[in-house]
Amino acid sequence: MEPMILLAGLAVAIGITVTAWLIWRRRGAAAAPSFAGLRERDFESAVTEAFRAQGYEPIKVGRGKPLDGVGEVVLRRERVTYLVDCRHRHVGKVGVDAVQALQRAMAARGATGGFVLAGGRFSREAIAFAGNCGVRLVDGAALQAMLGRVKLP
Repeated sequence: MEPMILLAGLAVAIGITVTAWLIWRRRGAAAAPSFAGLRERDFESAVTEAFRAQGYEPIKVGRGKPLDGVGEVVLRRERVTYLVDCRHRHVGKVGVDAVQALQRAMAARGATGGFVLAGGRFSREAIAFAGNCGVRLVDGAALQAMLGRVKLP
């Protein structure tokens, strides 16, 4: 009789685990940012408008080969050039490699500052590195708020 109780307990534990996982997965899908499904061109347009509303002038959007994997949004504000790296489809943690790639692209293009936009969060290493190299990090929640001020396509 004891093996039957053990099997029943195991079945209950598996059922609870599967249920918890399904709930967690549904919440993650429901919490997906509204920009996650946008086409690349539409997302770049929304980002451009959001930055324009903050006083940046877009000087190049798309239409070109990215340098070091960094997107093709280039902004100017008060005679300073900024590059924007869009990683909005990345909903996990974005690591320091993204910030380093943007820093290399900034150096190659003579940009003074840059932004990494992500659908998720940033690693501690990325946050620390960005603080020392003129890169601003915009995580999923901040990006959602930023794009919430413009009309999405």
